[in-house]
Amino acid sequence: MNFKMNEASIDGALKTIKENNQTKPFDLLAEIEKQMRTLNEAVDKRFSVSISIPRLIPTEAWGDPDSVDRDEINRIFAVVQRGGQNIAARINELNKFLTPESAKRKKSPNVILNMMMITEALQATLNDYNESSAGFVFEGFMAALTGGKQIASRVQGTLPIEDFIAFSEVGGNDPVSLKLLGPNTPTHGSFTNLVDYLFVRGAEKIYYLIAYKLTAGERVDSIQIFNFVINRENLVDVMLGSGNVKVMGGEENAARLKLAIQNWSGGDGEDLREIAQALAQAPGYTNKGFLYKMGHEKDSEAYLRPVDEPERKLSSAEKREEAELQSLRTQAEKLRKGVLGAYGTVTRYGTDATKDDVKDIKAAANQKLDAVNQRIQAILDARAEREGSELSSEPLTESCFHYREKAMLLEESLLVESGGEKRSQWGITRTQMNNMSELIQMENYGELDLSQENIDQLVAIYSEILGEELQNLLDGTKELTENIGRYYSESRRKRAMVANNKGQEKAGEIATILTQDPKYSKKTSET
Repeated sequence: MNFKMNEASIDGALKTIKENNQTKPFDLLAEIEKQMRTLNEAVDKRFSVSISIPRLIPTEAWGDPDSVDRDEINRIFAVVQRGGQNIAARINELNKFLTPESAKRKKSPNVILNMMMITEALQATLNDYNESSAGFVFEGFMAALTGGKQIASRVQGTLPIEDFIAFSEVGGNDPVSLKLLGPNTPTHGSFTNLVDYLFVRGAEKIYYLIAYKLTAGERVDSIQIFNFVINRENLVDVMLGSGNVKVMGGEENAARLKLAIQNWSGGDGEDLREIAQALAQAPGYTNKGFLYKMGHEKDSEAYLRPVDEPERKLSSAEKREEAELQSLRTQAEKLRKGVLGAYGTVTRYGTDATKDDVKDIKAAANQKLDAVNQRIQAILDARAEREGSELSSEPLTESCFHYREKAMLLEESLLVESGGEKRSQWGITRTQMNNMSELIQMENYGELDLSQENIDQLVAIYSEILGEELQNLLDGTKELTENIGRYYSESRRKRAMVANNKGQEKAGEIATILTQDPKYSKKTSET
C-alpha cells in the first residue's frame, strides 16, 4: 500500500513504541504503518468500511486470462458485460452504478455487491499504489473490465505499443494503448514504434484510451476517460495537428510521407520502399525502426514483415522469483517515499520523541532499504546471467513480461515506447485532441465520480436496497471467517476457544438467515 505519511501517524507510532517499551529496530516501522493504515481508512472510507463485502486486491495479473485469479475476476466483472463488445458501454455500466439517481433503480444484490467490489478495486488501483505501479495495475484492471488480455510478445525485440487487446476472450481484437495521466499531462508515444505498428506489423489502427486523474489533495477523486484513434489514413495529419511536424522532417517531407502512404497497397517487401524513403528524412524515425535500413541504403534488401515471437511460459521457480521481485520493489518504494520521505519534511516529532529516536528510525529504514535493494540486484544479476544479457529479448508470460520490462525501463528513466530515443517522441495535449476530435474519432466516455461525498451517498442508497437481513448475513460471514482464522492462528488455547465459540455462534446465525430466505424455501425451489 502507498500509505500517506503525516506528522500524526509518526507521533502516534513513537508514543506507542515508548509506552510498550519496544526496542527492536523495525518495531517502529511496523507501528508507523499501522498508524497510517488507521488514519487513511478514517479519511478514505470505501464500500467495505460500511458494508462487509470482500476486498479485491488489483494486480497486473488480472490482465492475464491464464492467471489463477482471472476466473474469479471474470465472474465479478460479468455485471458490466451487458454492454457487449464495446468499451464505452462497459464504462457506462460502471458510471451508472456510481450515479446516485441511477443507483436508486438498482435491485439485484448480486449486481450491487459485485459493483461495490469493482469500484473498490478501482479506488485501490488509483490510490494505493505509487505512480509508476498504478499504471501497470490499471492495465490489468481495464483488461479485466473489457474481457481482454495484456500484451507481452515482442516483434523481433521491439516492445509493443498496445497495452492490452480488448474483448480477446470473446473473439474481439481491439488493440488499446492505455494512458493514466494527470489532467494537464500530454499523451506521449514513439513515432518509430507507431509507424512500425501500422505499416510493418500491418495493423490498421490503434485505440488510445486516456484516463485523466482529478485529485483532492493526494487522493484521486474522479477520472475522466477519453478515447481516440490513430490509423494509417490520419497518421500524418494527427502529427501535424499536434505540433509534431519535426518528427516527420518538416511539412514538405510530411506531404511526401502522406503521398507514399496513399500509394501503398498494403503489402510488404518492395511495396514499403517509398514509405521507407520518406521516413529516411524524418528525424523521429530512428535506427531502431524496421524500415530504417531500407530507407537509408539504396541496395538494402526489401523488408519482409516479421513474425511475432512465441511467448514462453514461466516455470514455477520463475513465478516465485517474479513475485518476490515485485514485492521487493513495493517495499523499496514505500521505504523511500514513506518513512524516509516523511522524516525529511517533518520538523516536529511530538513531545515523547527525541532526536536520537528519529536518528534510529532513519538508520533502521536505511538499513532495511539497503538490504531490499541488494536483494533486488541479486535477483536481476542472476537473471541476467541465466539469459545472457541484462535485458533479455525473450518474453516471459504476458503479465510478468510487461511488468518486468516496463519496470526496468522506468528505472532507467525511459518511456516504454521510446526505446530511449527522445527525438522519436510525439505528444498531443488535451486541447489538441479537442481541436482534432473529428479527425481522431475522439469519444468522451464520461467521468467516474469516486469522491468521498459520492461514495457516502451510494452507501446510504445501496444499504437501504440490500436491507438489514442481507447486511447481517454479510457481517456474520465476515465475523465467521475472522474467528476461524483466530482459532487456528491463536497460540493461547483460551483465546482460541473463545474464537471457536464465536465462530459457531455466527455459523448458527448465518444458517438461520439462509433458511428463512425465500430464495431457498421449498416453494421457491419447486417453481
